[in-house]
Amino acid sequence: MRERFADDEEGSRSEVSLLELLLTYAIPQKDVRPLAERLLLEYGNMSSLLEAPVEDLCRHDGIKENSAVLIKLVDWIRRHHQPRRSAKNAKNAKNAKREISDPLQGSLFDLPAEEEPRPSPQPSPRQQKASPGKRTGIFSNAAFRETIQFLPRLPDSESLDEIRAFLRSNLPFNAAQTRQRVASYITRRMFPAGYADAPLRLFARAFPDTQELRDVCFYRFLLAEPLQAEIIETLMLPNIGTGTLDRSLIRKYLSEKFPGLKSVGDCGRAVVDALAESEAAKANRTKITFAYRDVSIASFGFILHSEFPEPGMYDIGKLEENHRIKAMLWNPERLLYALYELRNLGLVSKISEIDNIRQFTTRYSLAEVVKLLASGRERT
Repeated sequence: MRERFADDEEGSRSEVSLLELLLTYAIPQKDVRPLAERLLLEYGNMSSLLEAPVEDLCRHDGIKENSAVLIKLVDWIRRHHQPRRSAKNAKNAKNAKREISDPLQGSLFDLPAEEEPRPSPQPSPRQQKASPGKRTGIFSNAAFRETIQFLPRLPDSESLDEIRAFLRSNLPFNAAQTRQRVASYITRRMFPAGYADAPLRLFARAFPDTQELRDVCFYRFLLAEPLQAEIIETLMLPNIGTGTLDRSLIRKYLSEKFPGLKSVGDCGRAVVDALAESEAAKANRTKITFAYRDVSIASFGFILHSEFPEPGMYDIGKLEENHRIKAMLWNPERLLYALYELRNLGLVSKISEIDNIRQFTTRYSLAEVVKLLASGRERT
């Protein structure tokens, strides 16, 4: 990694590669790629990660004080040692930045031309409404059906440029603008770390058009769109006993959370579409019907090793209280059973339930688990 970075090789400046390299200085002699991927999935991008407080960083499994302080050191340096540029150099830097096709390949230290940073101008109300997703976390168009259809067919490449080009050429829409927009939805939600990670692509090829793939895609959707998980926990889980929810309550919830935004209707439909297309729930024009679902072992293995990516010992309570796993609408009484099933398959090495100590021990990374799941799928 150091040599690739020093030689300025392609891909060495992506956010996940930069974070992976940074973490090796605090966590030597260990594969930190899964940890880097998980942190970027959690925070959305490198800037948000760098801005997080030390206490917040240390709450993540795999991050201790040394790693957190190193991350904050980089954040302090980038904020307090801004390079001064002449107008000519600033213009050249601005033009060079425009030529970068993937925003994740840019430098963390790209700064404005001014010697002193200027406050960003406040957007007008029209500008705010034009791009509510960036400001609020609201979203539209789940594009879930297209996601399930095309993930198993993606080219064998980590390059998001290649993935987007493939989708733009093959998505079944007449308008090029629609194909481009849906391609962006799919890549942003399925690959939020900034590259097309091999575990998801391999899992999709091994489990095409299955509930296992729908579950894993729904999980990635929850990572990219936390509002979806919030609505499930706030509105659906309290009504799990009745198993129904009027769709108008989702719109009401969004209207109260985002007053004045006209796009809440589109967001409400996208929330329902994601639930229906993932088969986590059923929906008609007025209601959503749902119940706790049985746990698919393969998708549970993928999601467990995404949430706990570092081989090690973990508290079972953290699994049971995990917000995204709750939002999967899996039967909580079957989670422990699924954990034992993974142990029986050799994917989890140990489960301990002695007195008040309830722990499980993982032995593989996500990439290793997916390879084992895929090979088992091929044998059957």
